Amino acid sequence: MIEQTGADQDRAHLAAAEWLLKLQDADVPVEEVMAWQRWVQADPKNLAAFERMQEMTLQLRALQTPARAGRLEMALDSYDGSVPVSQWRPRRHVIFAAAAALLISVVIAWQATTLQRGPVDVLATAVAENRIVTLADGSTVTLGGKTQLEVAFDPNERLVTLSNGEALFRVARDAQRPFKVRAGDATVIALGTEFNVRHGERQIVVSVLEGKVRVEPTPGIVPLAIRRPFQPALKPVQVTAGEQSIATDASIGDAERLTDPASVVSWQKGRLAFRRQPLRTVLEDVNRYTPKPIVPADDTVGALRITGTVDGNNVTGWLASLENVFELQAVEDADRIVLRRSETPRHR
Repeated sequence: MIEQTGADQDRAHLAAAEWLLKLQDADVPVEEVMAWQRWVQADPKNLAAFERMQEMTLQLRALQTPARAGRLEMALDSYDGSVPVSQWRPRRHVIFAAAAALLISVVIAWQATTLQRGPVDVLATAVAENRIVTLADGSTVTLGGKTQLEVAFDPNERLVTLSNGEALFRVARDAQRPFKVRAGDATVIALGTEFNVRHGERQIVVSVLEGKVRVEPTPGIVPLAIRRPFQPALKPVQVTAGEQSIATDASIGDAERLTDPASVVSWQKGRLAFRRQPLRTVLEDVNRYTPKPIVPADDTVGALRITGTVDGNNVTGWLASLENVFELQAVEDADRIVLRRSETPRHR
C-alpha cells in the first residue's frame, strides 16, 4: 500500500507525475506509450502511484476555472508566440520538472483534504454470505458472496466502487445527485432504478430490472486509446429494464434482452443461473459460494459452454454432473479443485 505522506519524496510518485504529463500530449509517440506500460508492469507500486495521480487530477478538474492571469503573471511568461510551442525548447525541461513538482505538491494538499473527509465506508461479505445494507440516502444494496464495495457520498454524487463480486442495487431517487457504480473499466449511472452488477475477472455484467441506466467508460486522465493503443474505444450504452450489457476492457456491449430476468437475482436464494457461459466465467461466480476454489486445468476446459443452475448448497453434486456431461475429472488437493479432461472417457 502507498504511504499517505511523503509523496513528494517518493520515486514512484515523481515518475508517475512525469508519465501523466507525457501521456496527455496529443502527439505522444508509440515508443513512449510502450515504455510507460513497461514501467507500470515493473512494480505494483508504480501502477498504484499512477492511478493515484489520475484520481487527484480528476478531483482538480471539478474545481472552478481560475481567473485570467494578471499583468505580473503575463510579464513572467517568456513565451512570445513567435514559434510553435512544440519548438519552444530553451527552458522546457525546467518547466516540465516544475510542473511535475507542482503536481506532487497538489497531491499532498489533496491528500490532506481527502483525509479530513473521513474514511470511505467499506462493505464486504465472506464466502457464501449474502447481506442487505441500507445506504445513507435510503438506497439498498444486496451483496453476494465474497463481494467488496466502497461507498463515498458527497453533495454532488453518490459513488459506489465495486471491487469484486456481485451486488443488486435499489436506488433511491435524487435528481441532484446521480448514483454511480464503478466496476473496473465500466461505470453504471442511474437516478432511480434497480439493477444488478457482477464484477468478474474478465467482464462486468450489468442487468437492469427496473428503470434504466447508462453504462460508460470509467473516467480516467490517460485516454483509453493510449492505455490500450490497439483496442477500440469504449462507448456509452443505455440499458433499460429487462436488458443486459457486458463490458470488458476492450468494449461495452450493446444492450440485449434478458431471456429470464428472474434468473439474474436468483443468487439471492442460493441458486446461480447461467446460459451458454464459458466455464471459466461460471467458476468465478461459483467460487464465491464454495470454500475451496475450483479452477479449469487449461483453456480448453475453461472455454466449455455451461447452461443451467448451480445450487450453492450442493456444489459437489454440480461438479459430479460436469464430470459426467463433459467427461471431466475433478482432482482435489490441499487448497483447490482442478477440473481436467478425464483420462478414461465415459462415453463410447
